Amino acid sequence: MQIAAHCILWSDEAVFHTGGFVNRHNCHYWAAHDPEVTVEKIQNRPKVTVWCGMTAARVIGAYLLRDTMNVERYLQMLKDYIWPSVSGWENVNELVFMHDGTCLVGSEVSGTLAETTRTSPMACKKSRSDFFLWGWAKEEVYRAKPRTMEQLDRIRNVITNVPHDFLQKTGDSIPSLLRKLVDAAGAYIEF
Repeated sequence: MQIAAHCILWSDEAVFHTGGFVNRHNCHYWAAHDPEVTVEKIQNRPKVTVWCGMTAARVIGAYLLRDTMNVERYLQMLKDYIWPSVSGWENVNELVFMHDGTCLVGSEVSGTLAETTRTSPMACKKSRSDFFLWGWAKEEVYRAKPRTMEQLDRIRNVITNVPHDFLQKTGDSIPSLLRKLVDAAGAYIEF
């Protein structure tokens, strides 16, 4: 069975901080400068957690939380935001929802997803889908140097206006990336 890129809804969440602070815990760097340089960062800057979903044709989001994502908040988002957003899509019968699995270990979430997929054809798969969209979105948001939570609301506009060709190129690249992953027997691959 082959699934079209526009039928896969990839999802993930990221944290945006005021002042343009980027938590790069998943980023890797090869230093062009002295790797011994230390940069001090201010702790506890105001932040917002942003959930987003994307296919090769469209984006859902940005869904903003003033708190961290947990099972209860994820369930609420599924019921109140994600399902109402996708249920009217013309391809909902073929849609595969690749949800980020970091906070979704609770049996309550699994049960809700199973219940939803019984009443709808949308399949749900657990993945680690930390996607590149966040790097682009953070660059766009932080270009305006937001200093307040209200200024971080720029995220909504940035995510809403992701260029269509950006999404299409992403969808087009998925088969080759999956082939690399299969060839690497599931080991880490460079994107």
